[in-house]
Amino acid sequence: GDRAVAGEATIHNVQALPVIVDAMGGDHAPAAPVQGAIQAAQMFGVPVTLVGREDALRPLIGDGAAGHLVQIHHAPETVGMEEEAVAAVRSRLGASIVVAMELLRSGEGCAVVSAGHSGAVVAAAVLHLGRLPGIERPGLAIPFPTTKGKWVLVIDAGAVVDPRPQWLVQQAVLAAGYARMVWGIAAPRIGLLSNGEEPEKGNRLVREAHQLLVHAFGPQFAGNVEPHQIPDGPVDIVVCDGFTGNILLKTAEGVAALIRRVLSDALRRHWYTALLGLLLRPTLRQEMQRLDYRNYGGVPLLGVKGLVYIAHGRSDAYAMCQAILAAARAAQAGLFAHLEQITAGQAAEDTPSKGDGRSNLQE
Repeated sequence: GDRAVAGEATIHNVQALPVIVDAMGGDHAPAAPVQGAIQAAQMFGVPVTLVGREDALRPLIGDGAAGHLVQIHHAPETVGMEEEAVAAVRSRLGASIVVAMELLRSGEGCAVVSAGHSGAVVAAAVLHLGRLPGIERPGLAIPFPTTKGKWVLVIDAGAVVDPRPQWLVQQAVLAAGYARMVWGIAAPRIGLLSNGEEPEKGNRLVREAHQLLVHAFGPQFAGNVEPHQIPDGPVDIVVCDGFTGNILLKTAEGVAALIRRVLSDALRRHWYTALLGLLLRPTLRQEMQRLDYRNYGGVPLLGVKGLVYIAHGRSDAYAMCQAILAAARAAQAGLFAHLEQITAGQAAEDTPSKGDGRSNLQE
């Protein structure tokens, strides 16, 4: 079954390695990452290493019961949201996100979680961890709710805004591996986001990617999917470029907020609608939680040599706790080893003609 929402069950037999958290990333850092780490440690027994300025983090931890599970690794610098990501990551080796990636690369943690500058997280992951074999660009995979109670995995939701067609195929391979390991779907159905169902619809990128996906996945590729079809869940994975995917998710966030406001205003308009609102409140709250990004916390950056989870920049302590849990569960499930195995097999089958698609991060 689908388990994109992180808060469903307690972690059992937690791995010895901690989840590494960029404690200086996010709109509410360092308070939210620290509080989220303490919640994950106290409630679920997840060990956490907080990376950031020790003088800012130490007073927030205190001497609570989670002290032995929450450690600090000093990093003197940060990457601001207004900075150019690649340049900042290259020049600032003491930045918290860079130090976090180096800790993961050296085997001192099982995953990295950050709510900071997403461009910097992607750049630091690629530059300091490297990419899995046969993967030219990573993809950010985000669960999208459906009317059927399941989730659709949208990839890419912002890591690469101007990809090449073969990169979308590689990201589909990664997303299929994630769906198998984390959601338990043996043969996930894959769709390509377009403005029409016909194969000839879409821009040049979509049309070329469509042909490659047919060749790579055969009947497992369900063809083009239009945006309005996604909530009905016709497929398990939707592939798109990072610009389109990011717009899709941000539009969905705005629509969800609009629905909440409209319902709230309508139910408070009259005494009888207010009474109805009281009766419906538990059901409405439960359903609206499925549209709240805080409940899945963080989403995986698939395609780099390590588990990296990116949380929403507005994440509060609860959302950060959920992101840490999502990363811990993925580590416990062996997600990275599975992705490493399938990409190694995919790379072995690739022909040398794909070499012209390789490029450096600066491109």
